[in-house]
Amino acid sequence: MVLCVFCRAKNGANLKLSGKAAVVALISAVTVSLGTAPALANTETYDFYANSSYTPTALTGQTLVTTDVDLTQQSIQAISEATTVESSAVTHGFDVDKTIALAKSEIGTSRPTGWNQPGECLVSAQRWIKHGGGAWTGSGNPVANYNGATRLTVKDALPGDIIQYEFVASPTSWVTGVHTMLVVGVNDDGTLHIIQSNSPGGSGLVSEVEHFTPDPPAGFHAVIWRF
Repeated sequence: MVLCVFCRAKNGANLKLSGKAAVVALISAVTVSLGTAPALANTETYDFYANSSYTPTALTGQTLVTTDVDLTQQSIQAISEATTVESSAVTHGFDVDKTIALAKSEIGTSRPTGWNQPGECLVSAQRWIKHGGGAWTGSGNPVANYNGATRLTVKDALPGDIIQYEFVASPTSWVTGVHTMLVVGVNDDGTLHIIQSNSPGGSGLVSEVEHFTPDPPAGFHAVIWRF
């Protein structure tokens, strides 16, 4: 499985840097990515980071390389349940059918990827939700992005919800393994029908999985956000 994060090197190469070198490389990589991304008609780039003090702390590629974290799946689940509203009674504040229709219309298409580009998983999910009138206005990190949304457990998932893979040790960090998906259906067997972008990483491809069970990498958990 290849999962998306916003930072990637030119031509998809992974970079493993730290400290001052990572910051310098990040600025260079972002400049190159934004300067060379192909121009596509009728695409929009949403600036999650406007008026945000967020600065990336790590430059990671889009292939799955998890961080060594001493966390059992049981402890991850306990953290998730402790910080999640245990109710599916919260209603959506937008036109779910309109959101899903746009997401389905994009299946098989691709868009530019890289920092804040329209082919990234999170940017695509926001595009779909906003098309239905959803108030997705958060920015900055994988938690602050969901300002105004309600956090739920995976068992409460409904069509129109967002699945977010979070890094348990640092939920607000953009690290390899962070991924965002839109739930478009719930199957009788309990699996989910999802649409996602940028899988495989770097492709910017919109695809669907009709029978999906969240399977976050080690050190991550899956949470549901409902706008």
